[in-house]
This record gives sequence, C-alpha cells and structure tokens, in this order.
Amino acid sequence: MISPDPGSFRDPASRVFLDGEKVLRLLDERGLQGWRALAATDFFMSAVAEGRVIASTEVDPPPGSAGALEHPRVPLISYPYEWTFSMLKDAALLQLDLLEGALHAGLTIKDSTPYNIQFVGGRPIFIDIGSFEAYRPGEAWIGYRQFTRQFLFPLMLRAWVGVPFQPWLRGDIEGPTPAQMASMLHGKKRFNTGALLHVRLQARMEARMSDRAVREDLKSAGFSSELILANVRKLRSLVESLHWEHNVEGWSDYGSCTHVSRDRDAKSEFLESVIERVGPRRVLDLGANDGHFSAIAAAAGAQAIALDGDEAVLDDLYRRSIGKGLSVVLTDLANPSPSQGWAGVERSGIIERARPDLVVAYGLIHHLIYSASIPPREVLRWLRSFGTPVVVEFVAPSDEMVARLVGNKLPDELHGGRDEAEFRSMIGAMFDIAREQSLGEGTRILFDLIPR
Repeated sequence: MISPDPGSFRDPASRVFLDGEKVLRLLDERGLQGWRALAATDFFMSAVAEGRVIASTEVDPPPGSAGALEHPRVPLISYPYEWTFSMLKDAALLQLDLLEGALHAGLTIKDSTPYNIQFVGGRPIFIDIGSFEAYRPGEAWIGYRQFTRQFLFPLMLRAWVGVPFQPWLRGDIEGPTPAQMASMLHGKKRFNTGALLHVRLQARMEARMSDRAVREDLKSAGFSSELILANVRKLRSLVESLHWEHNVEGWSDYGSCTHVSRDRDAKSEFLESVIERVGPRRVLDLGANDGHFSAIAAAAGAQAIALDGDEAVLDDLYRRSIGKGLSVVLTDLANPSPSQGWAGVERSGIIERARPDLVVAYGLIHHLIYSASIPPREVLRWLRSFGTPVVVEFVAPSDEMVARLVGNKLPDELHGGRDEAEFRSMIGAMFDIAREQSLGEGTRILFDLIPR
C-alpha cells in the first residue's frame, strides 16, 4: 500500500511515497517540468552512471499527479548529526560538484541541505531529484545560506574550533547562523579569507536586511551563473582545506586492549557460524569500533551497519571502508538518535530505521551497565525488542575491563544482575540460547540468542 514518506513534504512540487520496497516521487506540473529539463541533459546521465545521483525512471503517475518517478530504495537513511567529519565533508564536496555541473547544463539546485544526500556503499549520493530546476538568468544561488549553515559552518566548527558539530545539528536542523559562527571564531581564524567572506560578511548582511531583500538586491544587481560558479569553486577550495586531525581518544585505541587481540579470532568464528545459521540481509553491529565484525557481515553478503559513539574511530572506519558496503552511523547507544522533526516523525530514530535481521553486541553491554549505569535487565530487554537473533558478549564482574570501567564506584552503587548466574536467569526469561562459548580466562562468554 502506498504511503507518504513522513520526511518528504516540504516541497509541494516533489514528494516521496513508499510502496513496499518501491520508492515513488510524485510530481506536480512544476516538478514535472524540472524533471524533464534535468532528464534531457548529459550532466544527469553522467551523474547517475557515476553513482553521484540516484537513478530515476519515469512511470505512469497516479490520479492527481502530473508525473511520477521510481527510485531504488536507499538501504539505510542516516542524518547529518549521525555522520563523521569526513562524511559531511564528502557530502559537501558532492553538493558543490553537482551544482557546478548543473549550472553548466543550464540548471541549478534550489536548496543545499545535507538531508538531500545519503550514503550507499560507503559513498555519498544525491537523492532529491526535485531539487534540480532550470536556472533563471539574474537569480542568485538561493541555496548559499543553507549550504554555509548546514555544511560549511559545522565543518568549520570541528576543524577550526575543535567542537563536534553533531550535537548542534541534532538540536537545530538549520545549523549555526553566521552571527553564531562568527562569535566562535578566535585568533587568526577570524581573519581567514573564508571566515571573512562566508562568516563575517554574511553576518553583517543578515543584520542589515531580510533574506528576501538580499535575494532581490542581488537579482537587481545583475547576478549571473558565472558569479555563482566562481563562488562555488572558492567554496570547494575552502571545504577541501578543512581538516580534523583527531588524536586517539575515548575507545579509539580499543584494538590495543589485551582481550581484543586474544579473543578476536574466536569471536570472528563464532559470528561467522551465527551468520551462516541466520542468513541475515542486514546486520546491526552495536559498538562497532574499528568495524572488524561489520566487515565479516558485509563479506558474507549482508548489509552491515556499523554503529558507534566514537567519532574518531568511526571517521577512520568510514575512510577505510568506502565502497565496501558498510553503513557507518555515529550515535551514543545510551542516548541514540531519537525520532524528531515535524510531529515527531519527520526523522525517525536510528533504531527504528536500522530494521536488522541480526544484532551483534560484542564488547558493548558491560559499557552500558557500568559506564552508563543501565540495569542489565533493561539492556537485555532492549536487545530483545529488536525481535531478531542477537550475539552477545557477557563480561563477568571479575574481568579486568570491568575494573577499568567501574572506576571509583562503590559496590552498592552498581545494579544487580551482573554476575553470570543472574545474567543467565535474565536471558532465560527472554531468549533461547542457540549456542555459547567461553573466551580467554573464563570471564567472558559469547551467547547466540534467539528471542522468545
């Protein structure tokens, strides 16, 4: 049954509907005109062939629509606040490259939001066909302000200020304003050419006039596509110059832990046996870290989602796995991306979007229990809520890693249900154990669990 995508309603000319595994884009007369202009260009054909723009096939429209397109379904929708620095940077470069190509073809892209880009096979791809339209001579690039707030300023925030952009974008979809960005730049960065042009100058213009006044003022001044192209090329150079040189932090050095090298082969073989039994299409690797187990799932033919809260390690994983079929998602598992936006459904939560056939929770639940103070029973209930087989690594209170996590907590400040007997009892109330295997010195046990 066809149903509207709750995240697609802002553009009346082009709206997405879902029909099972089909994705349909319904167009009004203006949207159909834009599509026909785009489809007639060599630019579009090349961009699709190169995997930079999503494929589109014109189909018979339903009653009430002027036209309709069918697109392949994106395996996993992710949002900019779930991307690493390198992911947002690659998406920004794609946006600029496509705008330049469109202008050469007599077109433009009417908006410039990262929500129009998704990652498929580890590479960014532009999915909003309705954003392309014919360029009107004299028009300024109306997506410029949006590009700076949702692409450029977040990248500057991380590269120049050292502050993660994800919490900002999760809290404010529009991103920092020019005035806010200007207030956060200090020292020499305040006088960087890019900062002067795209931050401070834009802040002064916004303080003097409205968006509509700026647009009309630029149009009356005889704006041209050549001026837009010059600005796009300068922006591209600026984005390319932005780098985040992260140090080893958090769990980025996880691979150096003694138990990791000791147990990795055994855990790999255990997971391979579960994958062979389950035959999953999609595997959710919770606390993926360096992506070793996600890669095993991908090698077996599954779509693997590597989910972790450490941006540094995930950024490295993204750069290493481009084209290898992994989906990288940055989120704190103790506070995962929620459903939000209009009516609380415009952008669904990451757990709802994941829809796995198998969940892997290696090296995770003891962090939730001891670091985030989540009761063991609640952790197991959460894993049971996926309704799929789960691979779990139990870590006993006597394990050396637990001592590291507990820190200065007193015994009576910890939740019950942490020892093996209690843990097994809680498992038995929610799962059947298909297989189990002890590791190392006997303080860790792998469980292959089937939900009841």
